[in-house]
Amino acid sequence: MRFGVGVRFPVPNAVALVGKAFVRSRMTAASIGKTPLAGKIASRLTFRSALGSVPIITSTSFTIGSNLGFDAFIAHVDATNSPTSYAITAGNPSGYFALYNTGNLRTGLSAAPPDGVYNLTVTASNSYGMSPAKSIGVSVGTAPVVVGTTFNLSLPATSGAHVGTVTATGGTPTAWSITAGNSAGYFAIDNSGLITVTSAGASGLTAQTYGLTVQATNALGSNTGSVSIVASAVASPGDGSANAPTGAAQFPSLLNAMAARPPWSVAGVDYRTGINTGVTLKDPATISIAGVDVDTGSRIVTILGDNVVIDAYDFSMGGGWYLNIGSATLNGGVNAIITNCKFRINTLWIRNQPGAGNPGSTIRYCEFDGGFTSADSNAPEFLIDYRANGDHIFEYNWIHNVACDVFSIAGYYNDGQLSKWTCRFNVVNDTGYNSALGWHPDWVQTYGGAITEIDFSYNTFAEISGGGAVQGVCGDPNGPWYGGAIHHNTFYCGDSVHINFYVTPYTPGSQLIDVHDNYARLKAGSFGGTGVVFNYPASETDGNWHDNVNMSTGSTFGSWSSGGTPP
Repeated sequence: MRFGVGVRFPVPNAVALVGKAFVRSRMTAASIGKTPLAGKIASRLTFRSALGSVPIITSTSFTIGSNLGFDAFIAHVDATNSPTSYAITAGNPSGYFALYNTGNLRTGLSAAPPDGVYNLTVTASNSYGMSPAKSIGVSVGTAPVVVGTTFNLSLPATSGAHVGTVTATGGTPTAWSITAGNSAGYFAIDNSGLITVTSAGASGLTAQTYGLTVQATNALGSNTGSVSIVASAVASPGDGSANAPTGAAQFPSLLNAMAARPPWSVAGVDYRTGINTGVTLKDPATISIAGVDVDTGSRIVTILGDNVVIDAYDFSMGGGWYLNIGSATLNGGVNAIITNCKFRINTLWIRNQPGAGNPGSTIRYCEFDGGFTSADSNAPEFLIDYRANGDHIFEYNWIHNVACDVFSIAGYYNDGQLSKWTCRFNVVNDTGYNSALGWHPDWVQTYGGAITEIDFSYNTFAEISGGGAVQGVCGDPNGPWYGGAIHHNTFYCGDSVHINFYVTPYTPGSQLIDVHDNYARLKAGSFGGTGVVFNYPASETDGNWHDNVNMSTGSTFGSWSSGGTPP
């Protein structure tokens, strides 16, 4: 018998059926006065679930911050009728999101969403069935907010010259643009926020301040900020560029990623230091100069005569020679001049005694290779040792790969005091290798020899890969500095290196060192930790600290040694 059911169909001693059904049945039925009927019946029933029983998702969108990491809680997906399971059915090809049966939406176990807007298709189920699919928007991060800043630009500038990198808070920008202030097309900005000089700018820029409006954009929106570019001619005659040695600069791109760089020509970046290119170096064993003693067995050259010039010798030969200006037992070596010489590992001793105010030594256009690229307990205590008096000049030199103190200024004679020390236009890089052994190399250290006046200027100190903690320019109470200035220096620290740049001159009384107009790359963190700081804690009383600049932000500061975010 075959029948369709849309109404009640009573069968004796059976359950009444209501709903859509289609029945085939083999049965025996009694029909009054008729022969029993035989037939097949196979039952196939489909019931429509009650619509009020399946879940209905009520959540519509979520907004979260940036950089949540893996398996981070985002929000709970709400639904009616007690769901027992959830699923993301579309919009998650990279696995940035995971939706659990509890309804908790989290970031992926091995992938987290970058800033952006995501549209997920989500369902919820219970014993009655599956909900209708629901689209839920997830906004990760926020629109970027441009940090207003000022950059210095030296003129003339070449096409492609880096001006500085604009930064943003909030969300991560995916695009940058200059929206105002650039009608002449002097500047361009790329999607990293780096502003460069265009070919039009190379020929058209003049000494003035250019105000730009810069816009940062990501999927969540955009914001603008103001950027000032102070273009000025490289007019500082004291920056050393005029008398720099010939040849290419050692680190021309060192400051490219900085938000601000010095407005002067920077040693090692804009001009070379060290030996003049093309100079042929000679064997120190061949030195034959009146007033100079050469000990080839011990590889020691000692200058005892006055006004001696040593030029173009390779003191790194044969494992390294020592050069002494004066000696511990014999006076002499007044007004010695050392130029275009190369040194390696061994120490340069300066022991002459010309008397206060008289010329002591001039060391110029030399290279000092400390000889280390990793920690080594066999490193010397210091590289260049002043145990003298008089006036001394150290300029246009290149010092690198050092695992000890660079300069030692110590009392040796009763009159162990430099009347003036001029240290300028030098490049010193990678000096902290032995910090791994618990040493703390110093760029300058006084141990017992005082300095009446110091001019420490226009040097570049760059810790690119030189290890850990390096103490900057420091003294002790037995070796005070009585006056002078530390100014217009560039202190750079690479991304993977943590350095303590600091100045502790221990000046007595009111005779303070003037510490100003230095550019340093600071990092978050405190002294002695993983930060990059610009003074020793509580050492401000030793100097007048002012107008120094954090190259990472362009902000001006005096000194900084505290934890947290640098100025």
